[in-house]
Order: sequence, then C-alpha cells, then structure tokens
Amino acid sequence: MPYAGGETPVPGDYVKNQWEQPGTVTVVDVDREGLELISIRWDYGGIELLSASAEEFTLVSRIKK
Repeated sequence: MPYAGGETPVPGDYVKNQWEQPGTVTVVDVDREGLELISIRWDYGGIELLSASAEEFTLVSRIKK
C-alpha cells in the first residue's frame, strides 16, 4: 500500500503520521502480501519506528533525484 495520498514510498521521503509527528523514511520493504512497510527516523529523536504500514503516513516532501 502507498502513503495515504497514493504516492509510492522511497527512502529519504519526509513524512508525518496522523498526530503530525514528522520523520524521514530510512527503509522501504514489501511483505508477502504486497504491503509496503517503512522505517521512520523521528525528528524529535525518539526510537526509530520499524516496519510501519506506509498507508498510515502522509508524504510531506521528497528530494528530487
């Protein structure tokens, strides 16, 4: 599943969750069912979130390559 806005996640994306907590995607993985899982490094320095569903996040910005 993509982000809530329909974009496909890539490492380096700047995202926020439903509580407006911002962070950076560090890893993107796809499970057996095709669900896109992302790991997040939080801006506020909390413990890195591992394997959250991408659909729970909104893309804030992406660095163009």
